[in-house]
Amino acid sequence: MALINIDGDPWLTDLDACERLSNEIQSQLVSRNRENSLSREYSSISGQIRVRLKQFGSELEQLNKKLNYISGSLTSAEAERRQRQVEALQSKLVQLQRQFSNVEASAERASLFASDNNRLFDDDDDDPALIKPEASYSVTDLRAQQTRILEDQNEGLEALSRVISRQKVLATQIGSEVDRHNEILDNLADTMETTDARLDRETRQIGVVTVQDSTWGYWTVIGILAAAIIIVAIL
Repeated sequence: MALINIDGDPWLTDLDACERLSNEIQSQLVSRNRENSLSREYSSISGQIRVRLKQFGSELEQLNKKLNYISGSLTSAEAERRQRQVEALQSKLVQLQRQFSNVEASAERASLFASDNNRLFDDDDDDPALIKPEASYSVTDLRAQQTRILEDQNEGLEALSRVISRQKVLATQIGSEVDRHNEILDNLADTMETTDARLDRETRQIGVVTVQDSTWGYWTVIGILAAAIIIVAIL
């Protein structure tokens, strides 16, 4: 779901545009599936979807580059949240490309099958002058369409590979952060143990001083009495 661009953030504006383009492509795929795979409208919508898929991939790449550029001015949590949004859109692109390629391949098989049936059951096939050009499906066209399908699938796999690589980097960074936090906790625990030992030592010293202070008065009285006895004995 797109964020509300309250502060006029250009990156959020681009994110909204990518999400709208994704929804438009999905709607076009639904509309194309309602058409006959041999109709002109079907071919027209397929061409539009192919162009929009490439546009979607290009805009996503630019969006990711912009995020890498501005990530230094964002908090780590915000940068990670935006990165997850980009990865979600990249996954959506892969799904759309797969839907497009799978339906395209099914339509090509149906078209080829229909072409073969026309050739098998048309009574006028023996007359070359009566063969309809639109009923045939050339090998060159079939190879070109298969090439386009393979290219779309390769682009989808590359996008998926980039998403997986990014997630692997994030997992490594999270692991490093956890290790650093564990080291900090270990150092804190050592410091607390040292502080506790010092507190115990100081407490014992305070106890000794307190005992010494409490017996000082007795020794003073004993000294005075001894002095008094000596004076009386002299007199």
